[in-house]
Amino acid sequence: MKKKVFYAAAAVLIILAAACFAAHFMLRASGTRHIEPPAPPSPPPVTAAPTPTPTQPPEESEPPEEEYVSPIDFDALAEINPDIYAWLEIPGTDISYPVLQSENDAFYLDHDENKNYSPAGSIFSESAYNGRDFSDPVTLLYGHRMSSGAMFGQLQKLYSDPEKFSELNEFVIYLPDREIHYKVFAAVPLDKRHILYSYDFGSARQFKSFFNEIFDIRAIGSNIDKDAKPSYDSQVVILSTCLMGDRTCRFLVMGSHEPEDPEAEDNAAADQE
Repeated sequence: MKKKVFYAAAAVLIILAAACFAAHFMLRASGTRHIEPPAPPSPPPVTAAPTPTPTQPPEESEPPEEEYVSPIDFDALAEINPDIYAWLEIPGTDISYPVLQSENDAFYLDHDENKNYSPAGSIFSESAYNGRDFSDPVTLLYGHRMSSGAMFGQLQKLYSDPEKFSELNEFVIYLPDREIHYKVFAAVPLDKRHILYSYDFGSARQFKSFFNEIFDIRAIGSNIDKDAKPSYDSQVVILSTCLMGDRTCRFLVMGSHEPEDPEAEDNAAADQE
């Protein structure tokens, strides 16, 4: 009996061993193997965000200067007479006239702006002594003292009055490309000498000598702003007409255009010392 049990157990073990061997053989024959799942893709490399370049605020450019437009139609005046090169106006008065210049400096003593004969003449400067841009140290404008009040007929009456002298303290010269404002600093009678012939205003000493003489005048009807003496760097315009009651003398109204550059003014003051 024991022998039979032994043989039966041995048979079972042989069958199990055979089954395991067959299963192992079949697995190798089929090539089946364990495959690891693929690794997830690597994330893209992290690059630092570029540092933003600070933007400079746009430079504030100054607005372009507006082109000067003269209130005087110089193109129309040039068609009438090319000798018209400026316009004089004294605000608060009736004095508002074209300024002329001819190669013949005596021509506009008795000719109007149309070149017609006229005893009243015109307001004019002399080409022998002054240019047309008012850059000379001293420019003289001449005009008759007409009894009607025309031309410079009002000058003496207005500027020999201290109140009017203070009130009418500016005159204006208009040019095609700009206007120049002159501060009135003196209104005085003076002898008949030819000022531009008698003085070389290109010389600081002669400039100072002449205006020292003006500021020393104490004649009746003279008015002087003692605080407004022109510097050598100034541009002075003198309005000249006959003195009422004495045709051998002149009545002069003087205005100065002072420099805007303080350094230029300092240099001019040093030149006069």
